[in-house]
Amino acid sequence: MTEQGLSRLRALLGWLAAFFCLFAPLGLADSFLKSFRYGPNTFAMLPGGLEHLSGPLPPEATDASALRVQIDQPGVTLTMTTQSQGFWFGNRLWQAEVRAAPDAAPGIATVVLRDPNADENTPVQAFFIRVFPDQASLDAASNSHIRRFLGLHPLTFAVSGFVAALCCGFLVYLVSRRLEALWTRQGKAVVYMTKKTPDGLLISFGLGTDHGLETGATVAVADESGLPLAMASVVRCAAADASALVVGEGTVALGSIVSRPAAS
Repeated sequence: MTEQGLSRLRALLGWLAAFFCLFAPLGLADSFLKSFRYGPNTFAMLPGGLEHLSGPLPPEATDASALRVQIDQPGVTLTMTTQSQGFWFGNRLWQAEVRAAPDAAPGIATVVLRDPNADENTPVQAFFIRVFPDQASLDAASNSHIRRFLGLHPLTFAVSGFVAALCCGFLVYLVSRRLEALWTRQGKAVVYMTKKTPDGLLISFGLGTDHGLETGATVAVADESGLPLAMASVVRCAAADASALVVGEGTVALGSIVSRPAAS
């Protein structure tokens, strides 16, 4: 591929990486708004589906199995699985699985857990299970814009965008390596550092004595499109690296292209 083709490909991949990076905040924001609209205790399920629930164990309850469970719809069942100790506050937590039978009718089931020793005025733990007949109706009723239009969970959307951005970033790295190798063969290099000094703007780039450069030589500086920006005089030259002072008032920035005299 030509130099122009590699430059265009790298720019395109860079824009794609930036585009996919937007997926993560969009997915997280959509997931938050979905939970905010529904509430943390509302779950959507299909017949035959499974959800994991958890909550604080009342101080008076001996263990999770002591909680009294009430469900107002047939076809929805809850099974206690275990109890654990909270990491931050040390409170006891119950954990359970709620299942919708394969023949569960569509509707909203209310799952209420209460301490059997508490009176009727004691606050209860309530969960709302929305059973949908099929995936299409579940997606259409979702408060998540991503779920409604793409059929994806918002967090899946966010992770997919993050992975795609990483892949594009890696491809940018590979294309950049290939482009830099081509530039090196042509006697060119990218400006990777600029520094203002009393003598003027000092630039550093990846050309040196191994590429036919020497102290005192004059190099040309241009942008990636080839538009001349300035001339610079080499003041330090190592085997594969050099620094030069920009002559005059030329505008040089990171990413500009330096050409050795023979390639100017």
